[in-house]
Amino acid sequence: MDNKPDQRFLQKTMRGIEWTSQSYAHKFLDLGEAVKEQRKHEYSYIIWVGVPPYSCNGKETWGEVNRDYIERTY
Repeated sequence: MDNKPDQRFLQKTMRGIEWTSQSYAHKFLDLGEAVKEQRKHEYSYIIWVGVPPYSCNGKETWGEVNRDYIERTY
């Protein structure tokens, strides 16, 4: 994986897996599917993103999914 800060998000295409910016990142609808994919990639993390109107402060918010929760649940 290339460690460019602007290309650290997973993109799934017909050509396979690529690393890209957040705007082109793959959006998972289910945390379980995200966990399965994350385990295929060394040094990878899952983040959640809240966008208006679903974010709590009306702005885009994000954070890392709690890794302890993932270990206990999946």
